[in-house]
Amino acid sequence: MRVNVDDIGDSGIGLTFEEDAESFPSLLELSRSRECVFLMPLSIDLRIRRIGQMFQAVGRFETRARLSCSRCLSDYETPLAADFNLSFSREQPETGDQSRHAEIELGAEEIGLILFHGEEIDLRDAVQEEVLMAVPMKTLCRPECKGLCLQCGADLNQGDCGCERKIINPKFAVLKGLELGKK
Repeated sequence: MRVNVDDIGDSGIGLTFEEDAESFPSLLELSRSRECVFLMPLSIDLRIRRIGQMFQAVGRFETRARLSCSRCLSDYETPLAADFNLSFSREQPETGDQSRHAEIELGAEEIGLILFHGEEIDLRDAVQEEVLMAVPMKTLCRPECKGLCLQCGADLNQGDCGCERKIINPKFAVLKGLELGKK
């Protein structure tokens, strides 16, 4: 997933890639841990254009993954897709206001710039990061998932288990057995 900067003309260049998720180190680790199993290769469409000494890549990736619901622990399949906008440069641009330069110095990461060296832009790490950000932190098989019974572990999506459910705020659970004497 490398692009030679000489191939990027004035009107830019459009690229389409199809890559196995296992060819990305962090995505391979997610698959091996079973946190997110990628069921299809990543389909990546992007357009790169030159803006002065910088390069802007605007694109989208799509794939399909198997995740485990964080409430009921069931596996489910879902599409993963996201649009992205990446900026690449060989060197960090100078800030316009040099008088304040001593006070605050922002690095390339803080301004959302990806530095590269030589004549090629390697898109692999940047695309991998976009895929990782698209994986939900809290995975739900469906928004109305009822989860598991806290007492017997039954899947409440399959029906009521019959356990008595008293809703106790965990902050006050320590006070449950407290007996107060009258004066």
